[in-house]
Amino acid sequence: MPGLITILGDSIARGLMYDENASRYTLCRDTFASALMGKGYSLKNLARVGGTVDNAMELFEKMDKQPGTLLAVEVGGNDSALNWEEVAEQPNVNHEAKVPLNQFGEKLRLLLSRAADCAMRPIVVTPLPVVADRYMKWISRGLDAKAIEAYLGSYEYIYRWQERYALEALKAARHTDCPVFDLRSVFLSQRNFARLMCEDGIHPNADGYRLISQAVVNAAQGGYAALAANV
Repeated sequence: MPGLITILGDSIARGLMYDENASRYTLCRDTFASALMGKGYSLKNLARVGGTVDNAMELFEKMDKQPGTLLAVEVGGNDSALNWEEVAEQPNVNHEAKVPLNQFGEKLRLLLSRAADCAMRPIVVTPLPVVADRYMKWISRGLDAKAIEAYLGSYEYIYRWQERYALEALKAARHTDCPVFDLRSVFLSQRNFARLMCEDGIHPNADGYRLISQAVVNAAQGGYAALAANV
């Protein structure tokens, strides 16, 4: 039976995508949120553009923690971001992510544990993969791209750097005995997942959001157990 779902996450949970024709970001109308509400679920989307695990924890402290609520936590993409301007200016020194990896794991585990203590049903949603060459081109606009690539060793390292946060999210889920909705694998199972992503290499396009919507709705039809299973 449809129930209440609260979402803590980032711009992907909000449906943000880049409109190449208009050269600006916009919101996709065909998202999992609208699809779930169409199936009778009550949805409270607290995700925010640029959201990190720190933002999720802050919102969790303020939100109504109704027992039995399914709490979907979708973070990691923004947490892993580097300050690319600083990287371009100083490629010979070490740079930390917005939320360092060890702190990301610790904070996510704490959030999941707190939610379970409140009799909520937390579920980890894994972050989507990035399209490395597109993302490299995107973040280096107006900056010294060669310096950024020199720091990374290869633009492909962007994928592996971000992937560590997806793996850390899985570790946090195992540590807290929390189920996982493996959205990352939904995309990686596609023969060419890049066709589902925007020019920026990090946000889904309309086709990508339709895939997300389909995967979530298909799982939700089986209830919490199915929604919380790897897909």
